[in-house]
Amino acid sequence: MRIALGVCLVMLGAGCAHAPEKPLEPAPQQAESTPAPAPRQAESAQELSDQGHKAYTALDFRTCAERYLQAAEASTDDTSRADAFYGAACCATLAGDSAQGLEVMRRAVQSGYYDVDHLQTDPELLPLHALPGWQEVIAGTRANLAKAPHPPRPIPVLAAVDVYGSRRADGESVRRMLGFETGKPIVGSRALFQQKEEALRKQYNLAFAKVSFISYFAGPEANRAYITVDLVDAEEAERLKFLPKPSGHSEDPEGLVAQWQAYEKKGWQLFQQGQIDMMAKDKCKVAHCIMGFTHPELAPIEPIFLEKSPQARDALVKVLREEENEQQRAAAAFVLAYAGTPEHVIEALVPFIRDSSYLVRNNVLRVIMATQMGADRPLLDTAVVVDALSMPETTDRNKALYLLKALLEKLPPEARKAQAPALVKQLGAQLVTLAGLQQPNNRDPARDILKLLSGERHETPEQWKAWLARQK
Repeated sequence: MRIALGVCLVMLGAGCAHAPEKPLEPAPQQAESTPAPAPRQAESAQELSDQGHKAYTALDFRTCAERYLQAAEASTDDTSRADAFYGAACCATLAGDSAQGLEVMRRAVQSGYYDVDHLQTDPELLPLHALPGWQEVIAGTRANLAKAPHPPRPIPVLAAVDVYGSRRADGESVRRMLGFETGKPIVGSRALFQQKEEALRKQYNLAFAKVSFISYFAGPEANRAYITVDLVDAEEAERLKFLPKPSGHSEDPEGLVAQWQAYEKKGWQLFQQGQIDMMAKDKCKVAHCIMGFTHPELAPIEPIFLEKSPQARDALVKVLREEENEQQRAAAAFVLAYAGTPEHVIEALVPFIRDSSYLVRNNVLRVIMATQMGADRPLLDTAVVVDALSMPETTDRNKALYLLKALLEKLPPEARKAQAPALVKQLGAQLVTLAGLQQPNNRDPARDILKLLSGERHETPEQWKAWLARQK
């Protein structure tokens, strides 16, 4: 089985189409006291965008705006330039400089930005709506849309908000506090989410709070979005134990990490333009990739990974172990899907399941999950997956759920039956809770695992709770 991105997208970036998010500790307010170091002259548009996003996730919006402006000026194509100007407009607005935000948004439109629905829905740009000139920006964006070769993807509608993980925080109270409106179009904003997370931590004495946004683009959930609010009570802080954050730098073997980052950037642009069918079969030659390689602009890239990655496996593992830049570590995890046999891939990635970065953990678990799905036998011990299921975020948990399902399906029936009592004892309550959530990629694999462990076929949360009670 060849596994690509699937039918859902986790918001690994902000509403303003920034680069994939980096989980830095959120600052309580915008940093102003220490100016960011000036960029080196030779830095590329991608490096400057990375710096802009790092400032964004630290809530240092002035530096964010500066770096995205520099990235826009350094960009060599209109799409990248427009995206960078858009990011700068968001950060300038979040910094309280709406006048600059509007002026930079004009430059994004001049560079060809054309997603008018996203522009009007983005919460980070709300302060611009009342300014003279906003309607001119909207009109320019509509004019660009009329000339665009492909329409942008529709804005998803928020279907539900799940609250998971806390014994003391009541779900309904949390939903009221956050104020998200279901049934309406939504553009996720990591900056605004971080502010809500800080409020939740203070309100409920939490060790951890994370608001995650996942939207679906195909199947019965197409154009629907879900928010999962993951909470960890202070007394359960052991769930937050991760590997030490790397502090060094590691050489990019054969330029494979940079090549993957360029592939993702181009693939995302094509996806947003509707030029990539994520549901197409045989999109890549290994168990996992993201956008596939069927598009003519992407087709020449995959042979590079197929040829060079197996020989670079140890060097790619070194990137995961030592590289401070988590986006590079995350890219290395995806490249390792090409680094040999399924056994080689699993062996290389399992030690990094508890990386300090949720983005890296997401990618590591994606590749392990897809590799196990494509195998004809179990490739790792269920204990590894049980541990992964204790991690705090939905992006950890949903991959671990699908991985456990794949492992159980590959076990001979008698072996699965032998393991079932211990797994029910360890995970039964958690699985039943997950089976009652609205988010499909938490709910559905949890229900499938319960069916595999029980041999019974219930559908409602109440039925599974009753089943679990009978096991005691």
